[in-house]
Amino acid sequence: MTDAFAEELFQEAFHLMSTSSGGEGLARAAKTMRRSADLGHAAAANNVGAMAQYGRGMPEDLSLARAYYEQAAAAGLPAGQFNLGFMWLHGLGGDRDLARARVLFEAAAGGGDTDALTHLGRMAILGEGGEKDGAAGQAYWRQGADLGDSRCAFNLGVSLAGGHAGEPDFVAAYAWFKRAHALGNREAASRMKTLETVMHAEELEAAHRLSL
Repeated sequence: MTDAFAEELFQEAFHLMSTSSGGEGLARAAKTMRRSADLGHAAAANNVGAMAQYGRGMPEDLSLARAYYEQAAAAGLPAGQFNLGFMWLHGLGGDRDLARARVLFEAAAGGGDTDALTHLGRMAILGEGGEKDGAAGQAYWRQGADLGDSRCAFNLGVSLAGGHAGEPDFVAAYAWFKRAHALGNREAASRMKTLETVMHAEELEAAHRLSL
């Protein structure tokens, strides 16, 4: 019965959020969402965390945001795991711990969270919060790109062009920039033009043939 009631409150709060332009309506949504979260609803807890983090419908409170993200993360919600990791990464609402952030991002990535994959790629390449591993960083971005994330496809192109896991590979880099462009990344086209100035015709032909 409690789970059903928590879901009912969550849906009510979500409706209020989607139909309110702010003010009293958003405050009611925050209050209702928090009631749902306090009954154990993971998605509601994540939403309360975001509302507290950004001061939407309630006063900004980073410590409260972190507490609700912890609840969502403990329930196994990938978005909650990412958001809690982000708090640890930047020291928002408490201590800063890059290693803990990386562990949380890895958990979120296991659930297909592309934000987590984006951050993990960077952390692995720079050695933040754990071992420095360019190949692992590129693998995270490849996974995100395969899920349709333009940022990951773009970052992978940058990493391959820069030789972050070995020798620079302009052919593969160009192909990933092309994929990022197709996914809507606005910076990818200029990177492709830059590579065109240093690549041979045969390399460009190979890059265009490469299907990613």
